[in-house]
Amino acid sequence: MSTETVRPAVAPSADPVTRRRIGAVGLVLTISNLVAMPGGVLWPEPSGGSETYSYADIQPLRDRWWGLLVLLAAGALLGVPAQAFLTTYLVRKRGAAWATAGGLMMWIGIAFQAVGVGGLAAAYYFATGVDATAGTPVIASANDDLLHLFGPMLAGALLVAVGTVVQVVGLWRSHAVPRWVPLLVLFIVISFVVPGNGWIGLTVQVPMATGGIAIAYYAWRRTAVD
Repeated sequence: MSTETVRPAVAPSADPVTRRRIGAVGLVLTISNLVAMPGGVLWPEPSGGSETYSYADIQPLRDRWWGLLVLLAAGALLGVPAQAFLTTYLVRKRGAAWATAGGLMMWIGIAFQAVGVGGLAAAYYFATGVDATAGTPVIASANDDLLHLFGPMLAGALLVAVGTVVQVVGLWRSHAVPRWVPLLVLFIVISFVVPGNGWIGLTVQVPMATGGIAIAYYAWRRTAVD
């Protein structure tokens, strides 16, 4: 007769190291989204109704201008890769190729976008640090060179948006999160139509932020079974 003892199966426990790491990345994503939401409200609107600013637009608030753009650029440079990473963590099988490709595009795009925003902040900040006689021609010259003034920022923003849409396809196909999460993330497409500055910008920022924070939550919750 066999004396072998049958031991009950032990349910696998969550890896505490992975849980802490995913939690830390999720916290970065959450904070970056919370910081970005009021950014559009504080973003000044050009008096001429175009995309470029005049000396008079920036000079009275040049310190706020520089600080806001640097803060938003840094937040995006942290938050976008965090969202891309957590989405790939959630999407394991079905839709994984979409999530990986989209995440790669987001990482590359946010690098160009952040560099562009920093350059935009500096261009107007230094030109308004002198009197109007000296600063106005510098700003006019910058406004005439839209490729260098907005090129990296817009190209990066577009690549981030396309990458996000690609990741949404993977997230939708994976069934890793409720359907409302990828739908909220898709509001990034609307951000190219609805002005991002002023209170109307919140109509886009709030859903996007909610979707990003939801990704952070579901990724952290996933660690309980990994």
